[in-house]
Amino acid sequence: MKYSLTFLVLLSTVSMASAQNVATVENVIGKTSEILNSLKSISYSSYREINNFKDNYFSKNSGNSYFEYDSAADGKVAKFQLQNEKSLQVYNGTEYFLLDHADKTVELEKRTAKQLGSISLLYNSITTIRIVLPLLLKDQGIPKSLKDTVIDGKSYDLVQFALNKKTMEFPNGFASFDSEVIKYYKLIIDKTTALPFMVFDGNSISKDQYYTKTIFTNINVNPKSPAEDSWYYSSYKGYEPQKKGTQKPMVMVGSFLQNWTLPKYDPTNSDTLQSIDLKGKIVLMEFWIKNCGYCMLAFPEIKTLQEKYGKKIEILSINAYEKKEEIDFFYQREKPKYQMLYNGEKLANNLGIYAYPASILLDKNGKVIYTSRGFDKIEIEKAIKKALSSNL
Repeated sequence: MKYSLTFLVLLSTVSMASAQNVATVENVIGKTSEILNSLKSISYSSYREINNFKDNYFSKNSGNSYFEYDSAADGKVAKFQLQNEKSLQVYNGTEYFLLDHADKTVELEKRTAKQLGSISLLYNSITTIRIVLPLLLKDQGIPKSLKDTVIDGKSYDLVQFALNKKTMEFPNGFASFDSEVIKYYKLIIDKTTALPFMVFDGNSISKDQYYTKTIFTNINVNPKSPAEDSWYYSSYKGYEPQKKGTQKPMVMVGSFLQNWTLPKYDPTNSDTLQSIDLKGKIVLMEFWIKNCGYCMLAFPEIKTLQEKYGKKIEILSINAYEKKEEIDFFYQREKPKYQMLYNGEKLANNLGIYAYPASILLDKNGKVIYTSRGFDKIEIEKAIKKALSSNL
């Protein structure tokens, strides 16, 4: 069978066009990345759920975001305004300030964009996705896949990818973990606009017991810029500078604790533990709170220490401020053979503990022989062994 040159050229052109129109994960990511990174500004609303079934923590928040990008600096964030019903957070390129609407206070700090990654509305934000997508395209070692998905009768692109020992983070794109964990992401993209609609993330440790979901609505890729005076804290009348509370330094090794009394958690009895009850014992005090990933990772380590040294030392798991009924969840889950105490925030603050977890080890005389901002099982065990050997 013979074909004319014109037909062969036409057939080749159609085949090339068809190949280009086949959706691949790289094409979808590339198109969304190109659109987001071409923007001078963007505004949108977002809603986020945190569902942590494993650690009994659930949270919802929403807000409105406005970002401007600096075309002269590789599209980096030039400034932003983030607002919810409780506060307004503004970064104008040199200053960051937070207006607390309830307290009518303003917190002013000189920060760079690199120091702002912990802000809630930046977590898995469209701006963070904007930074991450070029990195995903560049790194061929990151596993990615593409599927179609339907939400409320509308078809979307579902991009899935996994990050080994790292997570998405503003403003660098990725942040690394020391622990062996894989973060799993599902990025749902509007087929019509190629803009992000929703992002899920979970991890290989908690699996289906933990995930976050963020939904984006009211996206405007050419928004009106906020009023010029809205970028400066001095424009907001009626707000007083936030008073910084004085924090004590953490209790020093070699010192002795003042007497204290805390309630014991027991589903059937109401009782207290006093420091005097621990006289003559080596005591490990581990302070924790519910919404704290490192606190949760410490629980199995404490169990190991209890199994190994429980007859030789006293281990106290001290919750700072959760309600008694919330502690019941952890008591039932852990079934501790060590004592679990609560209402420990005042004691913690008196010891210079304001972030969790934190650990203090006392010798038989009640003297502090080890402190740690965090929970380091290896170092704690070294200190326990040293205390036991010196108290034979």
